[in-house]
Amino acid sequence: MKIRPFLRCFLLTLLLAASLVLPVLPALSAPPASRPDTPQAVKPQKVFVGVYLNRVVNLDLKQNTYWMDLYLWFRWKGDIDPTETYEFMNTFEKWGETNISEKEEVRELAGGWKYKEFHIETQLHNPFHFEPYPLDKQTLRLRIEDKSHNNKVLQYLPDAANSSYNPKIFIPGWKADNYSISLANHVYPTNFGLVGQTPEAYSQINVDLLISRHPQHLHLFKLFLPVAIILVMVFVVFFIPISFFESRVEIAITGLLSLIALQMVLNETLPPVGYLTLTDKVYNFSYFMVMCSLIETVTIYFYFKRNEQFSRQMDRAAAVAMLVTTPVVFLLFFTVFRG
Repeated sequence: MKIRPFLRCFLLTLLLAASLVLPVLPALSAPPASRPDTPQAVKPQKVFVGVYLNRVVNLDLKQNTYWMDLYLWFRWKGDIDPTETYEFMNTFEKWGETNISEKEEVRELAGGWKYKEFHIETQLHNPFHFEPYPLDKQTLRLRIEDKSHNNKVLQYLPDAANSSYNPKIFIPGWKADNYSISLANHVYPTNFGLVGQTPEAYSQINVDLLISRHPQHLHLFKLFLPVAIILVMVFVVFFIPISFFESRVEIAITGLLSLIALQMVLNETLPPVGYLTLTDKVYNFSYFMVMCSLIETVTIYFYFKRNEQFSRQMDRAAAVAMLVTTPVVFLLFFTVFRG
């Protein structure tokens, strides 16, 4: 019988196949091993950034610019030198900037930390907000960002504990109220022409000095005392008999022209803005009151020849209404509607 040799061959074949397949099964069921060339997730290098603000000069409200004299330092661990790639994002004119390193080489500190400090003078730009003018407060900002490494590679951290400003900072007509240093992520909504690359975010340090006008009552006095005097002069017409019609009209028109001239001079000190400032509201309301006094004068004169007693009553009522309304509206401007 040839069955036995056949069975023997069949069994030998099965044993050979099993010896080849069984060692491969564990490898197939195991998770794929990471390849040497696969990029691994790396934590970004931490860099502490600190700023000591020494001086602020040449504050220009029309151009929204100012000069800052400051000390800037970096402290980090890692191979990337952040002092080679940082930049000021709101520099106005870089050609006038002075940047002096306290030491040319990077200092080695205890614990593997590296340190470098700069003394910088630069002109910066930050849009000012004038809606509450002359009761406005402005923010003088310095924005620092790394130009080569996104926040997945290099991450700034504010050295808030050691950052500060000179308490003797003097800005004519202003005083420093508050200083802060904070971190922000600046996302650029573009790939800068690199096809296939997604928009990236960069660490940004914002250094803010909040200033306010000082003393405020002096600014109010200088700006609005002429307005108050002109309005008082215009309201004198209510105490002049209506028979002196020409004199009343001349006084009102003179007051109107004076207000226009004052506002034109004032606007020369501010940049063009797309909204009404507190000063604009005061002047516009003053124009309206002068216009009302003119309309009232003409109306009273029209009724004077027909009914003298009625015209005098109307004149007194209009005078009381305007003399009461004006200070109330001004008070609302400086409290509720100051912007």
